[in-house]
Amino acid sequence: MNYKNTTMMILLLAGLSAWGQELLSFDKALELTLANNYAISMAEVTNEIAVNNASKANNDFLPTVAASSGYNWTYFDGENRLITETRQFDANNSYNYNAAATVSYTLFNGLGRRYTYLQNKESAVLSQMQLQLVIQNTVVELATIFHEVARLTESIDFLNEAVNISIDRLKRAEYQYEYGQAKKLDVLNAKVDLNTDSINLISGLQQLENAKRDLNFVMGQEVSQDIMVDNAIAIRNDLLKDEVVTAAESQNIQLKINANNLRMNEYAIDASKSTWMPSINANAGYQYRGTEDPNGAFLIGSSNYGPQAGLSLNWTIFNGANQTQVKNAKLNLLSQQIEGKSLAQQIKSQALNSFTTYKNQLFILNSQADNVATAQDNFNRSKEAFTLGQINSIEFRQAQLNLLNAEQALSAAKYDAKNAEFQVLAVMGILVE
Repeated sequence: MNYKNTTMMILLLAGLSAWGQELLSFDKALELTLANNYAISMAEVTNEIAVNNASKANNDFLPTVAASSGYNWTYFDGENRLITETRQFDANNSYNYNAAATVSYTLFNGLGRRYTYLQNKESAVLSQMQLQLVIQNTVVELATIFHEVARLTESIDFLNEAVNISIDRLKRAEYQYEYGQAKKLDVLNAKVDLNTDSINLISGLQQLENAKRDLNFVMGQEVSQDIMVDNAIAIRNDLLKDEVVTAAESQNIQLKINANNLRMNEYAIDASKSTWMPSINANAGYQYRGTEDPNGAFLIGSSNYGPQAGLSLNWTIFNGANQTQVKNAKLNLLSQQIEGKSLAQQIKSQALNSFTTYKNQLFILNSQADNVATAQDNFNRSKEAFTLGQINSIEFRQAQLNLLNAEQALSAAKYDAKNAEFQVLAVMGILVE
């Protein structure tokens, strides 16, 4: 019959990709993500730029060395017009040339250079922590998608089993109807249930393929690449509330970023104040200048050469704009301090909430395991009773659905608990070391 052929094709498609394919472990997926993820790669480039900006060479701690040279040649002829006559003069050539090398260095600029350097160093540290935050968020995203692929893979197995059971039930109904032991309604109900299970299987396969593409994208792979994930996971049950809160308050990445911003704002205040002080610059060099004019009346050439050195002092006595800049820097620091207090409370709340979710998911996981055991026992008894004709197909179908729902709920609870664990470790700041 056509429906049987269709069902067998569904089953073939569901299991074909698994044949002979190596399972992808979470550790391997994490390795690929850290190496290839686009968001992480962009954050790494940004961090490298920040590191470059923090170098002393970029912060006026090294002198400026410059060299210059020039050469000019002038050629002209023409005439002189007098009242009585016009006189032509021969071509005239003249040459000018120069060369110089200079070294300049800022000896003192009110410590502005130092504070700018310290700001840039903190900016590099900030960039590193922001990179760490991107990695942390990406790992959480990876775990969520990886576990979704694993859950859907398990779901396909459950749906396959449901289809197989429905096929056997339909065969039995058709056999019993042929020999007058069942009603036509029993056959029709069995067909409807088989079609429903087949549709659920097709839908599950589509969801699985979509999730695989999402997983490939996070890992930085070709999205159409087929993968099979390893669904073996170990869930921690040793996390304690006080330890979670303490770690979150001391190691949370967002809190570290806020503390870094506070230091940068403090340096910004000092850098702004440094403009109130004088700046001293030194310079030294050697230069050579020469001219040649073969047609000169008396002087046909000259040259000058020798070293030069100097000091310069500049002091802005008053600048109203700078006063405003200092005030704004202080206000920015105050704003950052307020934000830090707010953030500390938010992180503590997140730590408590994530821990509560984690503990609840562990409880749900244990409860769902008990439900599966009960549903499996009920299904086995119902199957035997159905075979003996002691219960009808509707009662047997309900036992089948109860088992299917319990298995899927247990699978979901398992991965929800693992994802909750990742959320706790993330807020503790220890997910990415």
